[in-house]
Amino acid sequence: MAYGLGRWLARLGVQLVGVGCGPNAATNTDAPFVQDIVIPHDSSVDGRQAGRGTTDAQPLSTGTVRFDLGPVALNAGTGLSPLLTVLLPLGTRSAAVTTTGGSDGLHLVVSRWQSGAGPMIVVPGWLDSVGAPWLCTDGCLFRQAERPRQQTALAPNCPAEVGLAGANTLQIYGFSVDSAHQAHPAGGSVGVRVDAVVGSAPEHAVLRVNLCLTGALGISAAVAPKHSRIVAAVAALQDIFADISVAVTVTYADVGGSPFVSHDVEDAELSKLFASGAGQPMGVNVFLVEKLTYAAKAGPLPISGLSGGIPGPVREVGGPQAGVAVSLQLGVGEEDRLGVAIAHELGHFLGLFHTEEPASPGKVPQGDQLFDTASGATDNLMYWSPQANSRKLSAQQRAVVWNSAWLEPK
Repeated sequence: MAYGLGRWLARLGVQLVGVGCGPNAATNTDAPFVQDIVIPHDSSVDGRQAGRGTTDAQPLSTGTVRFDLGPVALNAGTGLSPLLTVLLPLGTRSAAVTTTGGSDGLHLVVSRWQSGAGPMIVVPGWLDSVGAPWLCTDGCLFRQAERPRQQTALAPNCPAEVGLAGANTLQIYGFSVDSAHQAHPAGGSVGVRVDAVVGSAPEHAVLRVNLCLTGALGISAAVAPKHSRIVAAVAALQDIFADISVAVTVTYADVGGSPFVSHDVEDAELSKLFASGAGQPMGVNVFLVEKLTYAAKAGPLPISGLSGGIPGPVREVGGPQAGVAVSLQLGVGEEDRLGVAIAHELGHFLGLFHTEEPASPGKVPQGDQLFDTASGATDNLMYWSPQANSRKLSAQQRAVVWNSAWLEPK
């Protein structure tokens, strides 16, 4: 489950009818960069914030470059940032815009994104559309969902073609949520960065995962590598990603996060859990907790997993949305699907939406933007309520995953 599923589905007229996936902090730095691409001298490789000068690009990992646009002020009356410009190099295959910061209660989303080739990726008028500002479907060539404290938008995350190289124009929107769950523009100072993946995709890649143990069910980093349930889950996770030529490597660490986490509008508990992963090696932090609940009106509902975003922040550990959380709790008679649950949340974190959302009577289920994910296909990893056999990824889902800067050439 990605953050806010129940809330923004309700705003789209969809009722959550079941529980499956369900309804700047201190960060680590990357390992030394090994450059294996050539960026032409006549191309622009810098980031610019309008009226604020130039920020040099920072190489992160093989084929990935980061552009730090510096602190950006959001207007308290409109919630909007100034227009920001980043010049992406020739050969840019994908780009992720991550916004971090502001006071507690500040929710973030990209309000405008014009590609280097000219077409709009995010149309400014989407903030007046159905689902705004929680989820951008109308007005977003590539769908995005808001997040509290830290949000990432990825382009492309569906088969639509767009030219990213050149001058990309961005604008960020911030808002707060009142007790009636109504959104209001809000100001603050935030950091904005753009991570560009440059060059063609290799044939094989590595995804590094840190399995973060919270003490849930007495499982520690020393115990986990030999714990039969964890061993089986890791094997399932590796098999699922091996089918799309991604090798998952796993390290184990004990963290100080709580083994009991409640998911609500502000997600303070989730952010605290993710912050406990600061200092881990560069990799996606996966937190195993004893119990996850969704704060529904009728009372807390158990859920199997939560992702820090669709996608989550790129190449960062310890940030407010930098990670996924997966519950070790099993219902009565429930078949163990821990490995599938971890892989499902990692799919969200790398940029995949559900193939379809749960439908309400008289409503058409909302699907993803991919053409090769069949409606009702419970064997797909990203089915909204993943089962033990939900392990398949389509060719277009593979393409989205491969646009993530988390993947490293093998």
